[in-house]
Amino acid sequence: MSGMTPLTESRSRHDGHPSQRALEVRCVTGSAVAAVLHDIARLRAVVLQAWPDLHDGDASAERARLEPCARAWRSIAVLVMDGDQIVGAALGLPLEDDHGAIRQAFDLAGRDAATAFVLAGSVLLPAYRGRQLGHRFFSERENHARSLGGFETTVFASTERDDIDPRRPPFGRSNEAFWRRRGYTRSLALPLGPPAGPESGEFPPARQVAWTRPLERGY
Repeated sequence: MSGMTPLTESRSRHDGHPSQRALEVRCVTGSAVAAVLHDIARLRAVVLQAWPDLHDGDASAERARLEPCARAWRSIAVLVMDGDQIVGAALGLPLEDDHGAIRQAFDLAGRDAATAFVLAGSVLLPAYRGRQLGHRFFSERENHARSLGGFETTVFASTERDDIDPRRPPFGRSNEAFWRRRGYTRSLALPLGPPAGPESGEFPPARQVAWTRPLERGY
């Protein structure tokens, strides 16, 4: 302990913490997405057990939900790497290559799926949050869609639950303010069905909400 001041002691205590590590953001596209899909699915199985998604931690189910991204040649995966470990990931693909709830909502509304690019969800381990990676996830996918050409809209689905749900964490908060700063608005014209994953009848049901923005409004 000799010679160790409170400042140096504090520094040594935090050495090696994820918040202090240098991270790499890596983008893979098209067929290369399939090679990392298993690792992304396992990451999602961990992160999405938290509020508000409350998934059951089934990596196989997560992989099945992401399979369209592996088959789409214009898809993208934005990866946050801590060394050789994927600690965050965000996916995107053209809506016409997807057949989930957003595609169904577009079809029912008579809108052209070929003009939309889906932001297919992003996850990041809690220890790595607070480093502006959420903005990076959005920017990389929007820029990818813009570079492909032909897309007028980016769209994603969020999971919402009632404030009175007893599973809500004491300091749980929505990402709505962040999404609005990115230029997204709720789209009531695109009603979505309930989110994927198991639900219990003893709790209020979850909802899916579509958020959209015109792609030409860049950042």
